[in-house]
Amino acid sequence: MSALERLNNEGLRLSALLIALFAASALLLGAMAYAIAGRAMRAELHDFISADQAAVTSGYRSEGLSEAIEVVQQLTAAPGVSGRYLLQDRGGHSLAGNLPAMPPRRGLFEVDAREHGGARHVVLGQGSFLPDGTYLFVGENTDRLAGTRARILGSFGWIIGATILLALTGGVLLSAGYLRRVDAIIRTCRAVVAGRFGERIPMTGSQGQLDRLSAAINDMLDRIATLVESLRQVSSDIAHDLRTPLTRLRQRLESARATHASAPQLEDTIERALRDCDAILAVFSALLRISQIESGTRLASFSEVALRELLEQIAELFAPVAEDGQQQLLTDLGGPVAVHADRTLLMQMFANLVENAIRHAGRGAVIRIECRRAGPDAWVQIIDSGPGIPATEYHKVFDRLYRLERSRNTPGNGLGLALVAAIAKLHRFAVSLSDAGPGLCVTIRMPALQPVALPVQQGPGVSAPVAAAQ
Repeated sequence: MSALERLNNEGLRLSALLIALFAASALLLGAMAYAIAGRAMRAELHDFISADQAAVTSGYRSEGLSEAIEVVQQLTAAPGVSGRYLLQDRGGHSLAGNLPAMPPRRGLFEVDAREHGGARHVVLGQGSFLPDGTYLFVGENTDRLAGTRARILGSFGWIIGATILLALTGGVLLSAGYLRRVDAIIRTCRAVVAGRFGERIPMTGSQGQLDRLSAAINDMLDRIATLVESLRQVSSDIAHDLRTPLTRLRQRLESARATHASAPQLEDTIERALRDCDAILAVFSALLRISQIESGTRLASFSEVALRELLEQIAELFAPVAEDGQQQLLTDLGGPVAVHADRTLLMQMFANLVENAIRHAGRGAVIRIECRRAGPDAWVQIIDSGPGIPATEYHKVFDRLYRLERSRNTPGNGLGLALVAAIAKLHRFAVSLSDAGPGLCVTIRMPALQPVALPVQQGPGVSAPVAAAQ
């Protein structure tokens, strides 16, 4: 990633936003502290002014103007005095104090004062008139107030600077970690685009947002890799399984053309060619059906399906087929149970399993269809007493176009169990194979709908509730 790209990223933009928020907060707090401290100190100065003014006024009331002058002189002569005093007559002549004469003015206000050295001070004071018209002004230097305000501003300046520095440092560090994770995601995605489907995004185990995003992308890549491998396998299997019937079809047609066959021979050749074409079309039709099921377009047709009635219908449908093969088709369906499913797909799934058992179990075999409820789930098992299949082949028989070696010469295209797996996956059913000793047991576990007892209007002779499946 280039330096410009590193500067233009969400992490630094978020850091800038945090810096702005922290700086604004610090400025707001500083302004509040500045205002509160200023008001508090002005109130304190006002208390000092009021006390000194009350002392002068009290002296005037007790012994007259001379006592007021004496009180002002005593206040002015106090060591380390910070107060500023002025007592002047009606003609504007100063009688006592350390301030020059000024135009009389009532109330609280600020005036400029200069000391003998020329230093300028701002004095906050209050002016008033004694009963004989003498003007009295008592004030305090605001140097301490100004110094406190300057210290507050300086402190908050340092605070804002430290806040910005810390926020910027934290933002850079966070952004660096964020960019490393984003770079890892980008590298992995580009590797997959380049054809390395085994690449995955490394996880930190923090369970943060980026970790959750990485896990979701890894799951998506796993699914893509599975689909690509499935497509590759299907393409290979189609080429392998259809090459023989297509070659046979071509040879028959070329033989018929080359030998100038008679009409009956041509008719027989055409009949066989049509059967070969039907077999090839059946393969493609089954593949398209599996793809349609895996796309999830049938989810909208889900409804409540009575499992026992469905299995009874399948048993009735395949009973003559089993008799023709000198086999027994038995059922043990237990009580009523309902599931949420697509009835047509469910019928095809169980029909494929029963047909598969009849086809491969052999003559004299016993095939059982069992259904029971265990807790919240319904269990359906198709069990046969045939030769079964090796445990090492359990995970392969659900692949498209996969056939056991001993089944290569029997009718079929290796898509029956693949269709079963697609239907089960669409319904979120669990399918497992096990040894029936002898034979094969296919178990399908599916969530069952809970039965709900619905009360009915009771009339004469009616006293029982009606049970309905939810």
